[in-house]
Amino acid sequence: MQFESIQLTNFRNYESVAIQLHPRVNVFCGENGSGKTNVLDAIHFLCLGKSYFASTDKVVVRQGTDFFRIEGLLKEGEMTERVCVKMKLGARKEMELSGKKSERLSDFIGRFLCVMIAPDDIHLMLEGSEQRRNFLNNTLVQTDSEYLRHLLTYTALLKQRNSLLKIFAEKRSFDALLLESVTSGMPGPAQYIFEARTKGVQKLTPLFTEAYGRISGQKETCDISYISQLQDADFLDLLRWSLEKDKMMGRTTQGIHKDDLDFLMNGDALKHIASQGQLKSFVLALKMAQYALLESVSGRKPVFLLDDIFDRLDEKRVIQLMKMLTETQYGQIFLSDTSMSRMQHVLEEVSCQYKLFEISGGKVISEIS
Repeated sequence: MQFESIQLTNFRNYESVAIQLHPRVNVFCGENGSGKTNVLDAIHFLCLGKSYFASTDKVVVRQGTDFFRIEGLLKEGEMTERVCVKMKLGARKEMELSGKKSERLSDFIGRFLCVMIAPDDIHLMLEGSEQRRNFLNNTLVQTDSEYLRHLLTYTALLKQRNSLLKIFAEKRSFDALLLESVTSGMPGPAQYIFEARTKGVQKLTPLFTEAYGRISGQKETCDISYISQLQDADFLDLLRWSLEKDKMMGRTTQGIHKDDLDFLMNGDALKHIASQGQLKSFVLALKMAQYALLESVSGRKPVFLLDDIFDRLDEKRVIQLMKMLTETQYGQIFLSDTSMSRMQHVLEEVSCQYKLFEISGGKVISEIS
């Protein structure tokens, strides 16, 4: 799968721009705030129907306007497809494939696969479990439409259950039948999600171990493990045991929404012993493993998006990484950096075909290939 072109209208700091892309490596360079990262985010939007960075769609609308539109032309084999994501403030987001509107998110997600790495991904290792669950979810929804359906169902029911528990706590009342009417629909989706995550991590772990070994030169031993309350108990038993606590707290305290990933280095918690360079290497290996898993399950090559590639990596490590990406099985690659001359040197060192775009103020001001 390759993006042949992309067009942005009122997306972040872009008023209107059309970019013809290289089938192998595309590099966007510019100062911070120039808009280079926004191009990568637009490609992520076209693949997964959402921004990688923004929590809500309305914040990606260019200031002073009331809509955005992203359009991409993709080629896969002999077929070419036009994909479009657009939204007007106050209205629902629309997604189109070759002019046909997708009625459901599940019809859209999984058509175009992508993996993205950004500087803030290092928080994936250090902060709350939600970020690590999001990583798992973003991996699994791209190749399993049933996973996405069950995840959306579970999330909606969990929101309803929490709302009821909050009302019960505020009013100091309790309606067991009303709570059960919501809870009864949760075990099926919870079990499917649990089993899919278990299998997903089992497949991901050896791919990660191999990738980290290549990046680090086998200097450390790293591992991933999946942690879930459903490993030791049935979902309904968990809710039954925690009911009194749930009523007191006004929220659901047990379930697959509490799942986590445990990251280890030489047998210890990663966040306690890893240097900044080791954390960056860990993130890179994790995303490379994600790429390998998506490719092995789907039989297709995702696009690979690497934002601010020099963050926490010196030039030698970047050259080593680029050689790994361009000399092996990876498909179309998109990168961003603040220095055009630095990226030209790296690209010359790895001897790959590329297009290099200089970005300033939401415009492409020069292009080198």
